[in-house]
Amino acid sequence: MGVLCVTVASSWLQAQGRGGSEWTTGSYDAQRTASIKTDPRISVQAMQKAGEFGPFKFLWKLKLEYDPKAATALTQPILLDRIIGFRGFKSIAFVGTQSETVHAIDIDLGTPLWKYHINYSASPPPVLNVTNECPGGLLAPLSRPTAVAPAVAGAGGGGFGRGGRSGGGVGEPGKGAITLATAGQPRGGGAGAAGGPGGRAGAPGAVPGSAAAAAGNTPGGPPPAARGAGAGFGGGPFVPGADAAYVVGSDGFLHALNVQNGVDLMPPTLFVPANTRAAGLLIANLPDGGSVAYAATTHGCGSQPDGVWAMELGSDKKDVVAFQPKDATIAGSAGPALGRDGTVYITTTAGSSPMSNQVIALESKTLKLKGSATVAAASFNSSPLAFGHKDKEIVAVTGTGKLYLFDSTALAAGPIAIAAVSGTEKFEPGALASWDDAQNARWIAVPSSRGIVTFR
Repeated sequence: MGVLCVTVASSWLQAQGRGGSEWTTGSYDAQRTASIKTDPRISVQAMQKAGEFGPFKFLWKLKLEYDPKAATALTQPILLDRIIGFRGFKSIAFVGTQSETVHAIDIDLGTPLWKYHINYSASPPPVLNVTNECPGGLLAPLSRPTAVAPAVAGAGGGGFGRGGRSGGGVGEPGKGAITLATAGQPRGGGAGAAGGPGGRAGAPGAVPGSAAAAAGNTPGGPPPAARGAGAGFGGGPFVPGADAAYVVGSDGFLHALNVQNGVDLMPPTLFVPANTRAAGLLIANLPDGGSVAYAATTHGCGSQPDGVWAMELGSDKKDVVAFQPKDATIAGSAGPALGRDGTVYITTTAGSSPMSNQVIALESKTLKLKGSATVAAASFNSSPLAFGHKDKEIVAVTGTGKLYLFDSTALAAGPIAIAAVSGTEKFEPGALASWDDAQNARWIAVPSSRGIVTFR
């Protein structure tokens, strides 16, 4: 094992730690906007302060254990603001290493709180054919439950991030305090207290999309109809709450970790095929009240076609459904994006598949095709980004040297706007960012070989 440094500057800490909004999933929210509506610390005036790094000041760095053979250092951190637990008030960052260890870090003090290593003692270890495109290991950022249509940051709940309590360890009225002995249990109590994860749900051989999986109605070879018990340690179905950090390992199992101590809150459950390259893990609280886990698998890793996967977390069986776009390659690094109504959006790159060069809309729970837009030779290369504009939902994606905007209600009509950047032949964005300024003008930022390009 080696060590890896995490460095934090003060403006990032102050913006994302206490008093800031929570960053609960990759690219911040279900729409993948990568932006916070309001921020108490970062502003135009603050960024104009004198100094080599403007308002930024070095605070701390931390060395983490990792595998020095791994090609990728850390996943994008997700942030939990002001948890109240047995250690007092904490603001926590959760990061994963490619060697499949999750680290929880106190971002106020720069100290480790706990770590969780994904092990395969309950099933055969994965067999890897490592390449640059398929490096193996933990690659997708963690995710905490994320509202599909989030409230305004700081509204309600006393400013605890996304309109509510980040998490607590003081217990609910009349039910006693949460202790180390009970912190790892789901609602309802039962076995599985701190000290190690329970058994894995689902047979290791029944890999989603494999020949051993049961047949279904998803394109390109669906996952099995059931995932085994998938119940909480107390015997009932696991009900996801605010106090869980989710991660998917290279074996394809989904874990829900207690944010206080890293103990599994549910038996690790088969979610995506083993040895695939998972991207964009998202735990979405849908408008109808359901909670669904989403992820994309890309680059054809694990000898599996690219696909989007969804698991309804509140169900007893933890059924998984999949959409595989007829051997097309899913674009971008941020994974699927969700509209405010729960519609799932993905993009595909150039290729010979009839679903290449497409923006695709899927139903939130079944992943059935709702609509698509094809732009010949667009070679889309970013994950989609969704945002509201007046009474419309706009989906933004990039292709070769261009930014495309689509009306989500009329995808088949093609893009409603196209912008090109003079002198830039190709974007290599992976993911985009978007925000509203003080005058309610919408901005979109696109990384390119020339730097960050913004569109208004």
